[in-house]
Amino acid sequence: MKRLDPRIRVDTLAQLDLKALRQKGFKGILIDLDNTISPWRQNRITEEARRFFREAKALDFKICLFTNAKPHRAVPVSQNLGIRCFPKAHKPFGVHYRAALREMELEASETLMIGDQIFTDIWGGNRAGCHTVLLPPLYPKNEFVGTKCLRVLERIFGYHQTIRRSGN
Repeated sequence: MKRLDPRIRVDTLAQLDLKALRQKGFKGILIDLDNTISPWRQNRITEEARRFFREAKALDFKICLFTNAKPHRAVPVSQNLGIRCFPKAHKPFGVHYRAALREMELEASETLMIGDQIFTDIWGGNRAGCHTVLLPPLYPKNEFVGTKCLRVLERIFGYHQTIRRSGN
């Protein structure tokens, strides 16, 4: 069960103190796309996420969009944001986490994995040795059917009980 527990839980990206995390030695960010920074299957990035990326870049974080989405969706988003992209990441399997970390020239221990799903983002990030951050999904009613099934398990395990955020 420890592998499913995020190291940090926040209601919004704005609640992450990037300056403090940078001072603690974190240098990289792997971040999910669907329902973390954008509604599922859309390329509209929230203003909250845009502010987050500006701050992270100003603090010299290396950032990578780390998503199970296909390249035709993920690459334009990453290019628009001016960040690296690792599409079709096959989360939670570790081989692609390690590949992304190698590409970014980072150690897992100095990297944050930020996402909205316990069984992909958090489990995979923990298995890879990253410092995991769980956000509530932007739009939990608009998701892939498989994700909806996993959300039932997340509720059983006590994740996302009361947290809800808007996709401003």
